[in-house]
Amino acid sequence: MHSAARLGTRRLLPLASMSCSAGGAAACGGNVKAHTGYLKKKGEEEVDRFYKITQGDPFMYCYRNENSMWRPLEKMNLSTSKVLTDFGMSPPALLIDDEPTNTKWLLQTQDEADILPWLKALEWNGVSCLEPQETICEAAQGACNIYKFEVDDMEGQKIKLDKYKGYVTLIVNVASQ
Repeated sequence: MHSAARLGTRRLLPLASMSCSAGGAAACGGNVKAHTGYLKKKGEEEVDRFYKITQGDPFMYCYRNENSMWRPLEKMNLSTSKVLTDFGMSPPALLIDDEPTNTKWLLQTQDEADILPWLKALEWNGVSCLEPQETICEAAQGACNIYKFEVDDMEGQKIKLDKYKGYVTLIVNVASQ
């Protein structure tokens, strides 16, 4: 009976008595921001998991679901990670890359509107949220319209776009060679 009482005491520890490392910064008390929600982890198999980022805690935690937050399945060190957003996926995704451990998480949001709160939560902890960089030629950077450009038509012939001045024009990249 004495051992059962000790076991019961362990189970009923108040949240405030947990260490910061065990329960994150929120376990240390105080007014701390946290962002939680379900994301689809992409990889060998796609699975919905519950994730949590807490301001001041260097880790992002992955749980089986919102009812199992007492034991993370895995965690990502945000202090050594870079984040890229992939808007090519629908809905968009976050690629979190922890280079020192060679750990990568590709996490897809449930809705396009979900991406911004996750990016803000990552930035609370100083994570560098990078945008993919595209190289833009100098002529295009300062262009006010399309009429000074030449493009290849479907047969590979050069066409000056000024010939379409005054017309409603739809330009489509068909990704042909």
